[in-house]
Amino acid sequence: MVTVPQDLDAVTGLRPGDHLWRSFAGDTDLAAAIVPFLDEGRRRDEQLLLVGCSRPALLAAVSGLPHRDALLAVGRLVLQTTGDACSPDGGPVATDLVQRHRGATQAALDAGRTGLRVAVDVTGLLRRGRSGRRLLHACGQFADETVGAVPVTVLCLYDASVGPEALGPVAVLHPVQHPGDRPPLARLSGRGPVWSLHGEVDLTEAVYVATALVDVAGDAPGEVVVDLSGLAFLDVAGARALHSAAGELAGRGIALRLAGAHRSVRRCLDLFDLDLSGSEQR
Repeated sequence: MVTVPQDLDAVTGLRPGDHLWRSFAGDTDLAAAIVPFLDEGRRRDEQLLLVGCSRPALLAAVSGLPHRDALLAVGRLVLQTTGDACSPDGGPVATDLVQRHRGATQAALDAGRTGLRVAVDVTGLLRRGRSGRRLLHACGQFADETVGAVPVTVLCLYDASVGPEALGPVAVLHPVQHPGDRPPLARLSGRGPVWSLHGEVDLTEAVYVATALVDVAGDAPGEVVVDLSGLAFLDVAGARALHSAAGELAGRGIALRLAGAHRSVRRCLDLFDLDLSGSEQR
């Protein structure tokens, strides 16, 4: 759940349970997002965790945070780097990173803090390509699970300069809240072998949806089911992209089955050799 409206200029006013994704344009914009976010947590007596590619960059980003050095000295503010967090396939190391964050949440509560506030610069992961995106998705799912169970607030940030090829597949899975950003028309959600595709998939979203689907379903055993009942619109480009994703998954021994497609969506899917069992026939 995100409580921040699309046009909010500052990342304050959040509450435990919020998980916000936001783009930034350069170091100044990054600091402008991180400092008020963490300072609000400081004033609420939350544990503060800042994650990014390098310690010098993290220190620079919080140079304007009130009492920064004192917070670091007593452990209220922890800096963590992601430099060694990503394995070539984004697999077991992702689990290790998730467990570290889970431990940090519990440690904050045990220390008497009111919660955990986490700001993460994920730009470095996006620049690693598919392995980085897979790690990012794994950590994003952990965050979404955690925020519903313990008082944790998460802000994920990325540099918009990485470009649409890197940002598109991530936005499909993690909609961005930032002034001026257009929310993605398509939204892919789920876990493991079961996913749901919502919204609209047209020429502008098609490749991103296919890439995101292969990213998250590439390790599913045997079969992946995508529920299309929430998909309001699909054009030929979108159907072709799903066909491409099905072919790539098939090369890994994974079958893609599409379920719940409405008649208007099915018309485009029927142009391709896709498994539509469970979709509406009328």
